[in-house]
Amino acid sequence: MNITASIIYSFFLFFGIFSYAGSALLFIQFKDQQKPYITSWIIGSILLGTATILVSLRDLAPEFIAYKMGNALNIAAYIYFYYSCVSLLGKRTDLNWVALKAFSTAIIFFLALFLVASNFGTQYQPALVALGGLVFNFYIGVLALRFYKQNSISLAYALTTIFFITALVWGTRCFLVLFGTLGIAFQWGAINIASFMLLMGLGIAKYMCFAGLVTSIEWNKKEELITQIHLMKVDLAKKEVELANKRIEQTETQLLASLNTLAMARDNETGNHIIRTQHYVNLLALRLQSEGHYSEQLSDTSIAALVKAAPLHDIGKVGIPDSILLKNGALTAEEWSVMKTHALIGESVLGSTPIDSDVASEVITKAIKLAGGHHEKWDGTGYPRGLAEQTIPLEARIMSVADMYDALISERPYKKPWTHEQAVREIISKRGNQFDPAVVDAFTAEQDAFRKIAEKYKD
Repeated sequence: MNITASIIYSFFLFFGIFSYAGSALLFIQFKDQQKPYITSWIIGSILLGTATILVSLRDLAPEFIAYKMGNALNIAAYIYFYYSCVSLLGKRTDLNWVALKAFSTAIIFFLALFLVASNFGTQYQPALVALGGLVFNFYIGVLALRFYKQNSISLAYALTTIFFITALVWGTRCFLVLFGTLGIAFQWGAINIASFMLLMGLGIAKYMCFAGLVTSIEWNKKEELITQIHLMKVDLAKKEVELANKRIEQTETQLLASLNTLAMARDNETGNHIIRTQHYVNLLALRLQSEGHYSEQLSDTSIAALVKAAPLHDIGKVGIPDSILLKNGALTAEEWSVMKTHALIGESVLGSTPIDSDVASEVITKAIKLAGGHHEKWDGTGYPRGLAEQTIPLEARIMSVADMYDALISERPYKKPWTHEQAVREIISKRGNQFDPAVVDAFTAEQDAFRKIAEKYKD
């Protein structure tokens, strides 16, 4: 091995180790995010690191492994980088499909290198490698540019520039192979050393820009949520001074709209779930009222406030990490413990809201009871406090039946929807242990109305 090849292969080995280390750092930093654009980039970096290490072993391993397989994996890495940028643009990305495309493309490229070597000579293999680098880096740069135009983040512009410069370097290498004397890594030393040093420097810069970009994106999301809550509280505090009695109704509407927006932004349910459960709660409360149950707690005004508060029962999910809230499957015992804290978080969020209006105050008071108690059970085995029977707020006892029915008849990633009849039987079977018997009786009487609401507002 000559000095030029030794220097270049040393660069390859260093860059491969850097790619592995960068992948590990990204994984550690964003392991709770589970975002396709982060996962795709990590996998791409691992493939790129493996590719460069294989090429660095060219004189120690068979040529088809070190050179052909190494460059095929390099192409697979480009596919992952491409779909990372696709995901950044907000498009749905199926990682299984990306893996299939990446490794299919790698196999095709591997075979193409054999065909080029057999029909035109091994000296033209670097032209195909360079052409792949040119095409993929150019198109990834186009996606990065589109993301920059949508979001105006300076690091996105820097990433775009790096991809286009990388494409230009690969294009130059392709030209020199086809029309000059540039060949594989150990030939024509000065140009090879310069171009590969530049490519690896650009590769390191890509990683730094991407890591900074996703950090900025995730921080901005958290900052927006914090700012939204802060502005909401500030806005409510100002309204406490500014609004007169004639604007009480308007204040209440604006308050609930803000809180509902916040709740829906972090809920993994659909908008129709909110509408359905409001109707269910209204049906149950009116039925209990008509039959004389809990008459002191179920005046017309109280029922109206309860219905308005119903969408806020799961607002505590603002404090649950995405990795748990959006998990596509069953939760572990540890994750379930974290998920159950949303009841107390909801109480805390709603309890910190400054309210002066009597009407709005009643809605928030009921929302606090809903948020903190809708997972309590009649027999005392629920959470977060293990309350039993009448110690559970009536509002929460009503909501628990409505929420359970809607959960049963709705499709989830981990289950098929139950039929109306199955859901009715399940709720009746829990009368007196999970649910208030009077509320279950009201549900039984209104089950046909529940079915109509579910059909009218189905997802």
